[in-house]
Amino acid sequence: MKNTERLQKYQFENYTYVTNFERFEDAEEYAAENAGEIVEVGFTDGADNPEMNSDGHLMATRNTFRVGLDPEYEVLYSDDPRFQEMAEDILENMKEKENDVLPEDWISDQNIASGDRIIIIKNGEVNTVTTRERIKFLMRGNVYEIAVKIANSQTEKL
Repeated sequence: MKNTERLQKYQFENYTYVTNFERFEDAEEYAAENAGEIVEVGFTDGADNPEMNSDGHLMATRNTFRVGLDPEYEVLYSDDPRFQEMAEDILENMKEKENDVLPEDWISDQNIASGDRIIIIKNGEVNTVTTRERIKFLMRGNVYEIAVKIANSQTEKL
């Protein structure tokens, strides 16, 4: 895996869990290169650290993450066909309201992988455009992620 800057590492007693992969294939490659195992983790109940949790069913769908919010919210991921259309509508509306401000910068932040963007809908209206990290801390949602679990004896080379 070439770009590892975006990855986040969480160390526990005997293992390091590496998260924030852009693609499932990136996690597979990282696991192979570092003698790791692909697992599912969850950041739930406002937790800053991941716990083993397969509620996101990520292995079956080969997604790197999913979020869990209250039922009144609908979540559109960047791979949803409606996402792009809705994102374009949001940009149009923002351009009309804010004249000189470049909303493209807000939606396409250079530090955010395109696959990390999420549109949250409540009562048929866009509630927010956000990322998985912001879901954890601002919306008190659950975030389920693919992680690579590596024995700490292997982490010296990370």
